Amino acid sequence: MKTKLIFLSVLTALISFSCEDSTISEIGTSIMPDGDKIQMYENTVPITLKTIKVDSIYAKTINGSLGEYFDPTFGTLNAGFVCQFFPAIGFDSTRFITDMIDGKIDSVFLEMYYSYMGDSLAPMGLTVYPINKPLEKNYYTSVDPEEFADMANPITRFAYTARNPNIPLSSIGVLEIPMPAEWAQKYVDSLKNNKDMSADNFVKMFPGLYLKSTFGSGCMLFMNNSTNAFTDNAYTQIAIQYRTKEPGESYLGGDSTITRYLVWGVTTEAIQINSYTHTNMDYLFQSDSVSYLKSPAGVFTEVTIPIPEIIQKVGRRQFSSVKLSLKAFPRNDWNYSLSFPGLGYSSTSSVAAKLLLISPDSVKTFFEQQKVADNMTSYTTMFATSTYTYDFSNISNLIQFAIAHNPNEDLKLWVIPVRTSYTPSSTSSGYIDFATSYDLYPTGVAFKGNDQEIQIIASDLQINQ
Repeated sequence: MKTKLIFLSVLTALISFSCEDSTISEIGTSIMPDGDKIQMYENTVPITLKTIKVDSIYAKTINGSLGEYFDPTFGTLNAGFVCQFFPAIGFDSTRFITDMIDGKIDSVFLEMYYSYMGDSLAPMGLTVYPINKPLEKNYYTSVDPEEFADMANPITRFAYTARNPNIPLSSIGVLEIPMPAEWAQKYVDSLKNNKDMSADNFVKMFPGLYLKSTFGSGCMLFMNNSTNAFTDNAYTQIAIQYRTKEPGESYLGGDSTITRYLVWGVTTEAIQINSYTHTNMDYLFQSDSVSYLKSPAGVFTEVTIPIPEIIQKVGRRQFSSVKLSLKAFPRNDWNYSLSFPGLGYSSTSSVAAKLLLISPDSVKTFFEQQKVADNMTSYTTMFATSTYTYDFSNISNLIQFAIAHNPNEDLKLWVIPVRTSYTPSSTSSGYIDFATSYDLYPTGVAFKGNDQEIQIIASDLQINQ
């Protein structure tokens, strides 16, 4: 009996089909055991796609985005963020104050190391506001950073372009934003009698900053704070310059005066709140012939699969394969149009861009727990450049579960741009995903709304026992 079942499983996997709504019963029957019969059925069922608006997404990250970006199809995206800072491990506040000449700092800079997208010479501007309320550990983008910031008293304003014409081209840019010395001095003074420099105590003293894009459009900066925030590779940090007296001979015949720097950096222990504002995109939700998908946040595609129609066509047979292919339109033909989501594995990091297919009621838990697709209730895929499609090769588990539990209802699924963290497989040349998060990089794709379907292959197995 086991031999017969194995034989039929292998046979089913090797058969391919091309005829719509067909029944195929003769393939392979001459080599099947006497009394056993197999009939294969192939059908296509039309599905519908719809653009939906999502108020917020779960964005627990220390990577910040800043700027404003316009796309003629997907509208305008404005991004800013709130971040906390921590001192370097082992920071000795007592010695820091003692060594400082006259207890005064010389200067302070907010330093931001970044990559960017868009027009590198577009004039942009930002404003830095102080945080005057304790931040909540709420990582949804619906949180308004202005609720925590002192918007009436900005610390500084700064104009910039992503590329400095005086600096040779580089993949990483840097902004050195001058901050008022008196602003930082009050925090330095508060350290004089405070010996507890734990993370919790430090953020009570210095709650953080709100960086808001307040001028210009056409360029977006990305601060990847996942690196060590206390080295030359730090991506967002506050650098305080001060002078100390060091024992030794100077050219004036006394102790040397040495300039030193104190760094407060964004780290994984910090709270960061990302803010995204989408405008000029109302028409995305008004089309029946086109469905849209956009990141970060705001716009998903909803796929509706008619379960009653599948039952009518296919019945309750065993599903061998259910393929969902989403057909995409080409990108806009202009220099700075958004790239497609789900372009696959990165050659410079251990993160892959994919599309996730999942039930709406599973979304909250999936992202808060950083799950990975299990190919039972959730699936991921990448963009196929040769066919302009996103192919979910076999979602039969989802379909059969819906038929068994909700046969009279349409199945609704969401398509979401995501980033998966991965590691090379120890047993193959592939990769293993170990965490999933929303894609916070600006991307967009338009799907054909009226020309989409799923392909179903099902079978009847009659085994002579």
